Amino acid sequence: MDEVPLRAVVIGSGVGGAAAALLLAHAGIATILVEKERRLGGSSAAHERDGFRVDAVAHMPCRGEAGPIGDVLGRVGERDAITFLESDEPAALCFAGVARGAAARRAGRVVLRPELLGLAGLARGAARGLDLTALEAVRAARLVAHAMSMRDVDLAACDDVTVEQHVARFLQRPAAVAALGGLLGLPLSLPGAEASAGEALLALRRLARGGRPSYPEGGAARVPDVLARLARERGAAVWMGTAVRRVLVRDARVCGVELEDGTAVPARLVVSTAGLQRTVSGLVGERHFPEAYVARARALAPQPRAVQVRIGLRRRLVAASALAGLDGSERAPPLSFYGLVPTSFDPSLAPPGHEILCARAVASARGAPSASTDELLRALDRAVPGLLSEAVFIDGSTGDGDGPGGEDAAGTAQVPGQVGRARPAVHTPVRGLYLAGRAAGGRGVGMELAAASAMECVDRILVDLGRDLGAPAPPALVTIAGALLGRAASSTVSWATRPRG
Repeated sequence: MDEVPLRAVVIGSGVGGAAAALLLAHAGIATILVEKERRLGGSSAAHERDGFRVDAVAHMPCRGEAGPIGDVLGRVGERDAITFLESDEPAALCFAGVARGAAARRAGRVVLRPELLGLAGLARGAARGLDLTALEAVRAARLVAHAMSMRDVDLAACDDVTVEQHVARFLQRPAAVAALGGLLGLPLSLPGAEASAGEALLALRRLARGGRPSYPEGGAARVPDVLARLARERGAAVWMGTAVRRVLVRDARVCGVELEDGTAVPARLVVSTAGLQRTVSGLVGERHFPEAYVARARALAPQPRAVQVRIGLRRRLVAASALAGLDGSERAPPLSFYGLVPTSFDPSLAPPGHEILCARAVASARGAPSASTDELLRALDRAVPGLLSEAVFIDGSTGDGDGPGGEDAAGTAQVPGQVGRARPAVHTPVRGLYLAGRAAGGRGVGMELAAASAMECVDRILVDLGRDLGAPAPPALVTIAGALLGRAASSTVSWATRPRG
């Protein structure tokens, strides 16, 4: 394998792939970031419409510089490369058709102002909308307080139980368990009956302790754009409109990739963000892996494809930075949904006076029928009366990669048996093949999970190469990496769209 250059090919330019490419290039490793689409970002991409800059999916707010994205930038000395903005608007819990009788009159929209995002405010807000008795409200508050005080080892002990199973330790009434479980499972985009309690409680703790949530200036697409630019500045090549047909393996070791046009790119390292199942069965081939590893990959539940909508509004109507809620008007159990208002953080994402709402419905990892786009839209219209009548446009998708902003379901569902120590590792039995993004490694949700996974992946690569994790790459090594890419016959284009043929 000595004839194969120490080059890394990173497949996929979402936050995980772009972060991995940046960290590899910063370490002085010749790196090529390959993206099949003609724009960067994956599920963190954006598109322009009617003067709006619209995120591909409904992201969670992040912790900005204090979170994994800030950590990636800090590792390369570029912590100020992305500006994270806070919103003056509160978050809101929205309920419709969940409570009954007098409780229904008290339910509706519960505002969670920043100063109330602690455990007391969260518990009170949930109790108001979920038809909880006074005793249940006290027990729900105890659940939240317990989550705040849990050590990491205590959270890990909850990894292999569902959110509803954990809630049932505090509440007895099935309807109350299902309702509160539905809310707690929202950050993982899973029903409470399926979401891992350990991961959900970790998300709750980070929400309560993280201070005011933030969002990248310019929208979610700003993150992969900046990470890819910084990677290029460190000698990495970025090829868009270039698909990888297969990963080349010889003697159980990676030796490169083959592109769709037949071009072979020699490389000793490949980082795939395409998901474990697609990587094993499609890009590499199951024959290269031990039978037990293949069986494990086949058995994993992928992150389900969620129904998502992006709504451009002609005036500011939502009056919240984020919405989370349950709607039982048409469904049993109630439909769980989440929405982010990017313009509450960065008004420049829409024409003056306009607003954007990006929302998704929770989907089942078990393959059960999920909500329809119409059901989600009706739930949102009940949460924000008049929403649909004020829409300039409505973009919808089922998260299957079709249409503007369709999300490729490449992640691993955060269900019991697939999180914490049981989460797929960033390294694989094929030497030189690694995984990053939402499919392997890391903890957390959304863009932060992808960034955490990238750091874990690159750390493992450097350890496998015998590198000191704390040592910066020598300037000469970065120069050599750029020279290697410049001499490679398949590396004639470093940005924009790589010519085919």
